[in-house]
Amino acid sequence: MALSSFNLRPVANMLGMALCLAHFLSACGGSGSPDAAQPQPQTLPVTSGPVATSHAALSASLDQLITGFMAAKGVSALSLTVTGKDGQVLHDKGYGYTDAAQQRSLPADALMVSASVVKPITAAAIQQLAAAGRLSLSDHVFCTGRNAPCWLSADLLSADTDPRVSDISIAHLMAHQAGWDRRLHNGLDLDHLEAQVQQSLGLKAPPSSDDDLRYWLRRPLDFAPGTQTAYSSTSYMLLGRVVERASQQDYVGFVQTYLLKPLGVSATDFKIAHSPLSQRDAREPNYLTGLSAPSIYLPGKTVSAIDGTLNGSTWVSAVSSLTTARALALFASRYALQTNASGVDMAGNGLPLAGKTQDGFHFGELPGTTSIIRQRASGSSYAVLMNKAEEQASDSYHVALMAQIDAALAAAGF
Repeated sequence: MALSSFNLRPVANMLGMALCLAHFLSACGGSGSPDAAQPQPQTLPVTSGPVATSHAALSASLDQLITGFMAAKGVSALSLTVTGKDGQVLHDKGYGYTDAAQQRSLPADALMVSASVVKPITAAAIQQLAAAGRLSLSDHVFCTGRNAPCWLSADLLSADTDPRVSDISIAHLMAHQAGWDRRLHNGLDLDHLEAQVQQSLGLKAPPSSDDDLRYWLRRPLDFAPGTQTAYSSTSYMLLGRVVERASQQDYVGFVQTYLLKPLGVSATDFKIAHSPLSQRDAREPNYLTGLSAPSIYLPGKTVSAIDGTLNGSTWVSAVSSLTTARALALFASRYALQTNASGVDMAGNGLPLAGKTQDGFHFGELPGTTSIIRQRASGSSYAVLMNKAEEQASDSYHVALMAQIDAALAAAGF
């Protein structure tokens, strides 16, 4: 599937929690996509997945809530999975349709783009490697020849690289304290700039992660590492690279084997979200967006922002994984989602819950994608994936929908 982490908009802090991802893209414009104008049916199909125990009242309440939300917002595909305190699945359903023609019902195990809710999974991979002694959170990220232990090759650096880059640690990346602040650059993180990287380097093919980093590391840091906090998807892209170096295997394989397989999640339920749309997985739905952006697969052309504007393999650990609501909910039942009130990942993100409960969340948003991963102090957890984002209004779908689901779970005793 194709995607871009191009802009949507900042979201105000509501209910003491705010959107962890506030994307901006002034270059994006309306694409006039016919998908965005698809009529919403009066009655949405609902498809059930396997659950440990049936909870009819809870499911009826959630069905009414979700189908009402979808009808109101023009969402045509949404999946929701809820787990109880013991990690058992209580509710697992797909709502709406897979296709633009709205002829095929969405299965409960539909794959959708994760957006930023993959970041806690990346944090958990780092925490597991640290616990196993394969790395330390104090290790430096970029090797300069004078700052061992370190992980990424000095070949990524140049004479133009800010010397403070040598001070960036793994812990800085995890807590968004590496030194990059997109708020000072029109809200643009590196994942927004791949077409610019491609043009600058004179590339005909999509830029690789090395291309992206060499371009990025020419610019000065916005602050000294560890002195400020500023949300950065680039930091989590780099953490994926560290996972691969420390584990000696690819990021997706490590997550599948060591984090998700022990939870009963199939390897087919966590993948790279590929671009362009011609490479969409058969289990993905039709995504809805009115935004457009430069293509990195057809240089010089402007395309729908979900069709070839980002190299999914580069950004899989930050925004471009492909997964199910069930996989995310099961993950949230076992690993901490630790963010601050603005939704920014903190140092304890990804640690095993080890039987404890926590009140945590993470949001994600890209053109054509909204995602929520949530764990409640009561012990229940849930995840939502949908095929549309709010691209016009002043806030997103996240906060209100999370509050409604929380209320439904509390009313049912979960």
